[in-house]
Amino acid sequence: MCVLFMIRNSAKLKLKKIKKKNSKMVNSRWTWEENKQFEDGLVEFAGDCPNRWERIAARIATKTAAEVEQHFAVLLDDVAAIESGVIELPEYGENDGFRWPESRKSPNRSEKKQVAAQRKVARPWTEDEHRLFLIGLEKYGKGDWKSISRFTVKSRTAAQVASHAQKYYARQEKEEETKKRRSIFDNSIFIN
Repeated sequence: MCVLFMIRNSAKLKLKKIKKKNSKMVNSRWTWEENKQFEDGLVEFAGDCPNRWERIAARIATKTAAEVEQHFAVLLDDVAAIESGVIELPEYGENDGFRWPESRKSPNRSEKKQVAAQRKVARPWTEDEHRLFLIGLEKYGKGDWKSISRFTVKSRTAAQVASHAQKYYARQEKEEETKKRRSIFDNSIFIN
């Protein structure tokens, strides 16, 4: 949304010619904060909302409903001019003053590789952990992975327990279908 504000400001001179033909236009400047409140209002109060312009103007407090409605008309003119090719999109350089917040940037390939390299190597389940998993499964039931990880298999997180359970049940179903070689984890628990 802020990009529309920037496009509008960067193409201001070209737009003056287009806007001169609109004689109803109120000449008022909009700050970045007012534009942001305007954009948020457009999102919150959809096109079919009764008293839309009054509600948005109430949020902004420095603009009237007529100014808000007129600002929307100007925005539509700007978008139409950009889409029709009358106004070219500006090319933003490094020093234009606009920067995406770090949280919105997508990592580049080298950063992705570093994240993958930082990920811990999976540690296979031991027989003891699997035995404890089966005891927890019997005690807390299928689906209560949090309790199983907290009280029986303390060396594993709930997500790890859930993943192990998913593989365990898939292995059980597959074994019934194919009767292939058994894994040490396929043993059921026997308690006297």
